[in-house]
Amino acid sequence: MPGSNHDIDASFMDALPFSVRAAAADLIRYSSLKDMLSFKLEGPSEFLKDRFPLSEDQWSAVLDAVILTKISYFKIEVNFPNRYIDKLIEIACYARGLSANDPMELYQSVLSEHPSFARWIKTAIQTKQANIRIQHSSNT
Repeated sequence: MPGSNHDIDASFMDALPFSVRAAAADLIRYSSLKDMLSFKLEGPSEFLKDRFPLSEDQWSAVLDAVILTKISYFKIEVNFPNRYIDKLIEIACYARGLSANDPMELYQSVLSEHPSFARWIKTAIQTKQANIRIQHSSNT
C-alpha cells in the first residue's frame, strides 16, 4: 500500500479496512517508529484524532499495523547490533499482542498471513546467531 522505495512488508496495512487506510498511510509517511509507539501507549495526538476520527479499536488496529510495517523497513544484516534486533522483536511482539518477547512465537503468529514478515523475523534470528559466532570467534 505505501508507496516508497523501501523493501517493506505492506501486508499488515493491506489487511486493514479501507475506512482506516488513510490514517495508516499518513502515519507511515510522517511518523517515526518512536512516535507510533507513543501513540500506541498514550493515544494519537489531537491533530491525528481531528484529522482521522477513528474509534479506539480502529486506532489500535491502525497503530499495530503501522508499527509492524515500520519494523519491516529495517534491513537486518550481519553486524546489525543484536540489542537492536532484540528491541525490534520486542516491539513486534507488543504490536502483535504477544505476552512474551519470543521470536519463534512471533514467527509462528505471522507465518500464514504475513510470510514476508516471517522471513524478516527468520533473517533477524539468523543474523543474531551469526553476530554471536563472529563475536565469539574474535574473542578466542
